[in-house]
Amino acid sequence: MRAEFRASLEELMDDYSKQVGRLNEMRRDLDKVSATATRPDGLVTVVVGPRGQVQDIRLDPRVYRKLDSSELSRAIMELIAKGTADVSEQMKKIMTPFMPEGLSYETALGEDGDFTAFLPQPPTVPDEEEKS
Repeated sequence: MRAEFRASLEELMDDYSKQVGRLNEMRRDLDKVSATATRPDGLVTVVVGPRGQVQDIRLDPRVYRKLDSSELSRAIMELIAKGTADVSEQMKKIMTPFMPEGLSYETALGEDGDFTAFLPQPPTVPDEEEKS
């Protein structure tokens, strides 16, 4: 093997190894994401995990004297929404550096995201008019 080719190949392998390392680090960071949301009065706290799953709901004993069942339900749902939004923002911050150039996080992975945005655009066939 020629020395130039070997050096080029080694450089490509080194770049590949670095990218794999960065992706593994991103994955570990994503797995650690969580958010805690608490009512201002401290009666209800919700912890949301990296995939939006509720990991914990903590109720202060006073909650049963201060909130009726519908208020408690509404409080829990609001805190879940707040925690989920926080988790989404954390995920966005972690993943944005890995997005392909020209492709925004929102386009590919946002609320209305489309995974097909990661795919290359199909080549277009020129019209007959364009050929002439």
